[in-house]
Amino acid sequence: MRRLALFAAALCCILAATAQTKKFTVAAMNVDGMPKSIKVLGLFDISLNPDAKEEAGATAIGKKLAEKEYDIVGVSEDFNYNDQILAEISSIYSAGTHRGRIKATASAYANYVVKNPLFDTDGLNIFWRSNVVGLRSESWTKWNDHYGYDKDGADGLIKKGFRYYLADFGDGVLVDIYILHMDAETADGDIAARESQMRQLVDDILRINPSQRPKIVMGDTNCRYTRDHVKTLFIDAINADPRYTIQDGWIEKCKSGTYPAYGSNALMVDALGYEQGEIVDKLFYINPKYGMQLQLTKFLIDTDFNGEDGEPLADHYPVVGSFSTKGTLYDPASYWDGSYDSPEYRAYARAYNSLLPLTVPTLREPLKSQMAALLTEHVAHGSDIVSRIDAFRADLKANMAERYTEEDYTQKIANPSFEEGARLATGNVQGWDVPADVTEAFISGVIDNDEGAAIRNFEPHDGNYVFNTWGGYPAGGFYCRQTLKNLARGWYRLEAVLATDAGGEVCLRFDDTRITTGIQNDRTRGQRIEAIVYHPGGNATIGAESEGWFEADDFRLYHFKSIPNGIDDIPVEEPTSQFSTLNSQPSTLYSPDGRRLAAPRRGINIVRRADGTTQKVLVR
Repeated sequence: MRRLALFAAALCCILAATAQTKKFTVAAMNVDGMPKSIKVLGLFDISLNPDAKEEAGATAIGKKLAEKEYDIVGVSEDFNYNDQILAEISSIYSAGTHRGRIKATASAYANYVVKNPLFDTDGLNIFWRSNVVGLRSESWTKWNDHYGYDKDGADGLIKKGFRYYLADFGDGVLVDIYILHMDAETADGDIAARESQMRQLVDDILRINPSQRPKIVMGDTNCRYTRDHVKTLFIDAINADPRYTIQDGWIEKCKSGTYPAYGSNALMVDALGYEQGEIVDKLFYINPKYGMQLQLTKFLIDTDFNGEDGEPLADHYPVVGSFSTKGTLYDPASYWDGSYDSPEYRAYARAYNSLLPLTVPTLREPLKSQMAALLTEHVAHGSDIVSRIDAFRADLKANMAERYTEEDYTQKIANPSFEEGARLATGNVQGWDVPADVTEAFISGVIDNDEGAAIRNFEPHDGNYVFNTWGGYPAGGFYCRQTLKNLARGWYRLEAVLATDAGGEVCLRFDDTRITTGIQNDRTRGQRIEAIVYHPGGNATIGAESEGWFEADDFRLYHFKSIPNGIDDIPVEEPTSQFSTLNSQPSTLYSPDGRRLAAPRRGINIVRRADGTTQKVLVR
């Protein structure tokens, strides 16, 4: 796994602070830097790019870039004429790593004979202006698959792949940037290679790169929505992850958010122009659900990159997007001082991410400051911060108990204890959604003589049956989920009993909040897990999820009901100097600001009696 270089932004209280808004423009351009041909061993020419404009074209491209003053330029096919481009922009731009020219050598010829890549270069590069503080964590990843060697796009002659950079715009604004060049041409093998490359890129974005920073993905995809499964394999795959949303700048700004239908006629610019027509160069941006967001303010295909003869300077015009940032960065990777490829980091990241849904205005002090510290502290040992996050959740629960009373909302959950529905009916669990491709997902018994039951002596349980999964490798993991509709806005507590074994983990889910059991090794001993969350109102997804098999039982849901704090309308009892007067009747005591009291205090006490009536009592 690629390790991202550490970068720590100095942020003060992350919940109270507002990051400075930044504005910047990025451009993705194929600069057509491949020569017309190369001469091998002085004996024969290999034709590569017959219509290339070579040095003259690169110089003209550099002059245009100097005029445009884009903040970041991601280029592809930057092979033999990088020097000519830099000669025109070096006073304005810094440059990333140029991985070399296409040059005929004896070793290149030997590689050509055995069908190995001739040239150790990817043709990718990046330029950035001085208003960008710097680019860090430059790395290159080779595509796992390609199709063709010196034909079908000649994708085997070079080492195509994607570059990754961490862009620092200052004031805590950090953005991940991917620049790519995908397989060319339209044969079935080319399309299959691009599909593999899309899957590889999604895997890097969602799994390998641990950050929850905003991301920009740009470059020559060689894809058309009408020909390639870009919508399904890339857009939908990233949107399916609850941490992120992805937008295509062209779809958003030129197509009113409507994606071209796969299999329909190609949208050619010759007939439709550069706004409604589709080109293969793309500009995507990805926002995390919580924290800093990118807003696309402008999108265009810059058709000004023409020579004196009026012809394009390269095969593709630049794709240009202007962005502004909003909000404050939440990102566990920015505060982690260890390896990302470790169970310790993953446990820390899960605990960190479970706090993000609580970054809401209704979270009160001192919890707001306490959570702010947890979200901005550099971490060397994950176990330390995880235990402190657990302690924060305990403090949150105690704070809720002081300020609210609980209403039982379990009736809103269908079949919460799995006592209803068919037994041992794989894939059919009444009231719940389960994976279609799991071998077994069913309700089973907890008694020894329940024929066919996979669970024995599961404790604790509240009836005779539990939910059980077993077998298979579902693409979305093992889960039981359901949607609760029309929840009121406010704070909730969800709990359930979960179990697994063999070092597995299960998480309790309430929308974006996921609380894990931690490592489990005894499937007969369930663990009661609870999540306290704030819900904005409307529908909510609840359930349990795991990468492996698990059991679940006894889901319970509670809504925190506010204690009256407008005390003027509460009737007054006669003042008393006897604390025992209040303690002699079943009641709950609160201070005027809604905090639960263990005993009466001098001054005004809010008394909620067992019969539901509320009064205020002045104790002298």
